[in-house]
Amino acid sequence: MGNKDYNPNLENFDFFKNLPPIPQDTEAWKVFARPEEVGIDWHRTEDQKRMGSCTANGTTSVMERCHETVGNIVQLSRIFMYLATQKRDGLLGRDAGSTIYNSTIVALDGCPLESLTGYPSSYPNAASRAKILSKDMYEAGKAYAVPKSWQAPKDFNKTLDFIGGGGAIAFGIRYYHGLIPSDRVIRQFAVRARSGGHAMAVLGYTNDGLLRAVNSHADGPYLITEKAWMQMLNDRFTSAVGLTMDQQARPIDWYKNSPYFKLKQKKENEDAN
Repeated sequence: MGNKDYNPNLENFDFFKNLPPIPQDTEAWKVFARPEEVGIDWHRTEDQKRMGSCTANGTTSVMERCHETVGNIVQLSRIFMYLATQKRDGLLGRDAGSTIYNSTIVALDGCPLESLTGYPSSYPNAASRAKILSKDMYEAGKAYAVPKSWQAPKDFNKTLDFIGGGGAIAFGIRYYHGLIPSDRVIRQFAVRARSGGHAMAVLGYTNDGLLRAVNSHADGPYLITEKAWMQMLNDRFTSAVGLTMDQQARPIDWYKNSPYFKLKQKKENEDAN
């Protein structure tokens, strides 16, 4: 696969290595009771279409998960995230993908709602780019900033804890068509000789410990086993970053107030009747 949606050749891997680890040995985590599962029903299946905006899709999805844990369902602007990241990457003006490093920096500054920008069917021209990246759009994005970025846990159980505590993970991997099989469960990750780059997001997990991830094409959600996830993290061209709405990455008591929990309760009541 020759795409450069996520471009590992431009990535700043030292940034991810130097991120602070999530302080999961604190008292807040010791008394934390992880939810049985974290659903992603609230997340809209997205399609990046023919643009190389997968990093923007993945990063905004993670930001949306962060806002979901404080009771806000939002759709953030994927095209703003893509262009603002490209501007930092030095790629603005050509549809050449972007990096997770700089999309993380943009996430810390903020991203406006997609209702303000729309999402075009093709890469915007200069006039459209200027409008999307206007001072007003940067200002509108501040309300949706996330406070801090964290190193993605290297331990799978701590990964589940982090997600159960309100976090989500944006990641980029060497990718090829067919990596996500027809049953939507990645059981093993092995790099092929002609792999390209692709970025996605982990937003939840199942009650049997499979990670719930989303792809930025119309096929949408899929699952990742522990084995495959650890293989991804161990590949030298993988980048992964954790985001949460808590400044110290403490677990957020989001579950019973979440749209997911309310939807689950509604379904259980309907089944009972």
